Amino acid sequence: MRVLAWGLILCALLAGCSNLKTYRSSGEKNMLVRVKNEGGGFFSSTRPDVNIFSVDAACETQYLGTVDLDAPRVEIGLPVGQTVLIEFVFSKSTLGGTNAITAVELMATPRKGTRYEFDVAYLRNGYTATGVEFEPGQAKGREMEYRRLRDCVATKKKKA
Repeated sequence: MRVLAWGLILCALLAGCSNLKTYRSSGEKNMLVRVKNEGGGFFSSTRPDVNIFSVDAACETQYLGTVDLDAPRVEIGLPVGQTVLIEFVFSKSTLGGTNAITAVELMATPRKGTRYEFDVAYLRNGYTATGVEFEPGQAKGREMEYRRLRDCVATKKKKA
């Protein structure tokens, strides 16, 4: 399943195929992404996007869709109570056809009333993606750890 998801993403980004689907937010907008993108140079362009995957107990993913981070502030609704992989993808293309793609992954299990705020920057000297989780009623949040899919540990089902 992981190979299929990566294949869809890379195909869409590199070849421009139409397998990339737009993520449809679920429920309340509990995720805010603040975006800074310097946009590349005269002969190149940069773009950050975010792919959303659901992750099951066996660490298998299901691609839910992609959100273009084409505005300074983007609000998204993550599914509550379900583990998700939030993958920030930074792509750069040049007039000569060279493409470079880098991804930053964070996994979370959104809870009701909890807010997630991310700062994503694609600058000339690099890229960053950081997240803060705010519990209900809290003004100060907790920095989110970078949790990659490959670090996921499958949980065993209990026998009946």
